[in-house]
Amino acid sequence: MKQDLTNNNLLNDIKVSTIYSGIKQTQNNEDDILLIEFEKNSAIAGVFTQSLTSSASVNQCKKNLASYKEPCVRAILVNSGNANAFTGKKGKETVLKISKYLSIKLNCNINEIYTASTGVIGEQLDSNKIIDNIKLMTPFKSPDWVRAATAIKTTDTFTKISKRICKIEDSEIEIVGIAKGSGMIAPNMSTMLGFIFTNANLSSKILQKLILSSNHKTFNSITVDSDTSTSDTVLLTATRKANHKPINNFTDSRLNDFKKNLSSVMLELAKLIVKDGEGASKFITIEVTGATSSKSAKIIAFSIANSPLVKTAIAGEDANWGRIIMAIGKSGQKADRDKIKIYIGDELVTKNGMVYKDYSELRATEHLKQANIYIKIDVGVGKSNATVYTCDLTHRYIEINADYRS
Repeated sequence: MKQDLTNNNLLNDIKVSTIYSGIKQTQNNEDDILLIEFEKNSAIAGVFTQSLTSSASVNQCKKNLASYKEPCVRAILVNSGNANAFTGKKGKETVLKISKYLSIKLNCNINEIYTASTGVIGEQLDSNKIIDNIKLMTPFKSPDWVRAATAIKTTDTFTKISKRICKIEDSEIEIVGIAKGSGMIAPNMSTMLGFIFTNANLSSKILQKLILSSNHKTFNSITVDSDTSTSDTVLLTATRKANHKPINNFTDSRLNDFKKNLSSVMLELAKLIVKDGEGASKFITIEVTGATSSKSAKIIAFSIANSPLVKTAIAGEDANWGRIIMAIGKSGQKADRDKIKIYIGDELVTKNGMVYKDYSELRATEHLKQANIYIKIDVGVGKSNATVYTCDLTHRYIEINADYRS
């Protein structure tokens, strides 16, 4: 979060520009448009919201990726302050107008232009304002990822950046990721944007497999408030400038280090989103073990993570473990009541279908006073597990969202 990523030799062929347009209303006139430009033949892959009311930008990005066997990217244009969602045909026309302008500017196919919008739903986005500001934008001398991450914020309280360096063969590979997200965060993506860049010589086909593989345990394992947004977009791009032989097989062992580091970047960004959850004071890790399948374990974990009763108890530092029992039961997944074990931190709470004889509520409460909370549940019916990440629910969440458009 505090890394200085502005000097980046490996990714200097990526051009980064930001500008303040006034689309996002802030007191300090923070930049609200981000433009990323790539050289020809840069590869791209993506995952998006599964909301049935997805935004015009999401729909266009999906179309772009489906247009070619090996999609390419020349530009990603992002604005904050306006989601361009539920804006009808005009919203679609806005995306096409912006994309057409950039395709002419960069002398490329319109399907190589990707856009993302985040902010208020239902308000028309002024394409002319976007285009007029693009004309004023000048790329930084080297990619300024702090400015880039700042320009895509909405209710975020800090910029979200992650960086890793790894190897493919003898080539040094750099991975840089930026993200935004604070509220309206739930699986199936969320009101979150994520953009990950690398110089690795990887095709779009391989990138797509990589992002799908890593997404399950990262961005799709977080929740702030159980609400899935219209605008979720995570794009993974590769400039293909690294000096290693192309990799065309997802199981190629040369990818092992890259896979590990990509997942690490995505998980760090996902956790930063949860830590910045609107009004949050606690970061909560929920691990479910002993389930019949990883899918079942994840459903149980999310049932606990999304429970307002559990989240408010943790906010109040109240070791009311009965709320966890409730959330396990309402999940609809198999669990053996008499074998369920609940841990708050290291404190064993339940065993043999009742409160454990040596359970100390004082010790459990002491754990809940910390900023990082760990809850583990063994449901006693199998060998599968899953981990999800969430935050508590405080009065501040209500204040932020009640005043969001004010």
